[in-house]
Amino acid sequence: MKSSQIKVSEIGEKGLIERIIEKSRTCSSCGFDTNIDLSSFATSIGDDSALTNVDMDDNSYLVTSTDMLIQSSHFPKGMTYFQMGYKSVVVNVSDLSSMGADNIGFLLNIAIPKDMLLDDFDDLICGVIRACDNYDIPLIGGDTNEANEIIISGTAIGQVDKDKALMKYGFEEGDLVCISDELGYAALGFELLALKEKDPDLYQEKIEKIKEIDSTIIDLALLKALKPEAKYDEGHILRDCNTLDNKVSATDITDGLASEFYEILNSDKKYSNLNDSSSSNSYTKGIRIYEEKLPVEDEFKEIANILNLSYLDLFLHVGEDFEFLFTINEEIKDQLSTEMNYYVIGEITDDNTVEIVLSNGQIEKISSRGYQHLK
Repeated sequence: MKSSQIKVSEIGEKGLIERIIEKSRTCSSCGFDTNIDLSSFATSIGDDSALTNVDMDDNSYLVTSTDMLIQSSHFPKGMTYFQMGYKSVVVNVSDLSSMGADNIGFLLNIAIPKDMLLDDFDDLICGVIRACDNYDIPLIGGDTNEANEIIISGTAIGQVDKDKALMKYGFEEGDLVCISDELGYAALGFELLALKEKDPDLYQEKIEKIKEIDSTIIDLALLKALKPEAKYDEGHILRDCNTLDNKVSATDITDGLASEFYEILNSDKKYSNLNDSSSSNSYTKGIRIYEEKLPVEDEFKEIANILNLSYLDLFLHVGEDFEFLFTINEEIKDQLSTEMNYYVIGEITDDNTVEIVLSNGQIEKISSRGYQHLK
């Protein structure tokens, strides 16, 4: 029987685990470069547990992050099995990166329909392995099970020095509010994919209009939606800049920039309360950003208009960009500019609100609306 006709149910769980072990070796050798150091691992995938030699001391944190991705909620129509596997690693590496951690290992738990084709399963696993290669994080174990749709739960393990860990809190009034790159392209990509599924004719009509403006934006938007990347190197750069005198706070943007604004303020408020119980009713920090400072091209605005969308909604309220929202002291602004690309879009205030100064000078409050599960 040809491989393309075999279903995963014909292989069984143990057979699939053996196949993952095989793919963890062969995918990297099929044109995929890997620099992953496996010397820290005393065992390979297939043992009951993964044994890891980690040189932990009192000055280091073991960093762990886990994310569950469900096919119907997190994988849009048009996403390949390879891209599903790739994304399952990216979302976890992004969390480690936003805390400045070095990657150690990745655990993969996957539930799949029993009638899934083996070739599709192979593509998904190769996506996982390719992402692990790209971010130097070896696949060290996991589990398989059956479900009505694809469910992937990944766990990433890392390590960071305690005095260098990037937290969501610790910023001061006057600190600069920054993002690591342009936002909104993933949101635009999701809108295009949804329109294509709902109304192919209208989609094609809109695409033709968009091509008259800039066809490359279509490709970029779809790439950001279907194959996101984590800001691993940028996380290390921010970590190295983080000192007692120049505190850097950071988080990755997954649920929308506006939502992350409120996340870091809530985190900082809790941190302040823990360190000063008298501050519980006197917390006044806020965030002010400026429309004129947002890195948004005119072509992006035109395309949003063609789709009857607000470009600010795409920029602020959708997410899945996996860029960083971070704060820095003014003193390291120039130094950081020589090491990584980023944009200063505002500052920390003492106004106890999250607001945007529009291009016309009007000031509007930004709502915390963002993507939330179970809503």
